[in-house]
Amino acid sequence: MAEKKFNKKYMHPTRRKLVNMIQTGEYQKDTQVSLSGIKETTKRNIGDIWEEDGVVYEQKSYGKVKQSKLSNELSKVRKYLEEQSKCKADDCETKKYSKADKKLISKTTFCGVCLAKKELQIKLDGLWKEYEEYKIYSNMAAYGTDVLEKWNQALKEVSNIHEYINDDGSVEKWSSNEDVQTLREQIEKDIENGKKELTDVIEKRNAAYEKLKPMNYELVKEIWFKNNNDNGTMCGIIIKKLWRWRGRKGNSKCRW
Repeated sequence: MAEKKFNKKYMHPTRRKLVNMIQTGEYQKDTQVSLSGIKETTKRNIGDIWEEDGVVYEQKSYGKVKQSKLSNELSKVRKYLEEQSKCKADDCETKKYSKADKKLISKTTFCGVCLAKKELQIKLDGLWKEYEEYKIYSNMAAYGTDVLEKWNQALKEVSNIHEYINDDGSVEKWSSNEDVQTLREQIEKDIENGKKELTDVIEKRNAAYEKLKPMNYELVKEIWFKNNNDNGTMCGIIIKKLWRWRGRKGNSKCRW
């Protein structure tokens, strides 16, 4: 049986050029090779989240997992909480945070070492007294604002009859012999006194801030941000709602 010879006559021109390149080793500059049917793939790392055709996926160790809108929002919350548990200093060299570091980060956003460095600079600049006053009056202003909010809420809900919801869902009603009008006047008086005290505290806080402002201290900016934005963040709102829900369930540790 005669051996069949390889014939390039009937080959596609592109493939014929590839065969010539392999056999002769000569490369033609104008040769163009197109590949079809090959899908471009992207290497994903574990924990990566991306959107594809309107669907959100997360890369796990065992493959990609489709995420719902709720799980996507919860992952954002988890990521936010992780960021809040890390020191915000750009030059932080602390490898492992201690319990004391974690407490300081939750209060000041800096670990113990970084906080000491930043406070030392304030002392060297001779502004430690103003810094201490700014911290104290900022905390007092935040606390006073919260108390006034509770008093205003109490003024709206003042009544002779109070309802309490028990753990089993039953409702108990308690009546009071106190005069509603007298109680309302007492609360209004407390609110007015609270507003005056809060105004005085805010003025002292602002006076201390004006002395610190030219130095542009990062610690001062963090205190201002924390006292003005904690209750407005997405996680703050979610956590506050959870605490309120637990309070309705009868949890004695509820803060709201």
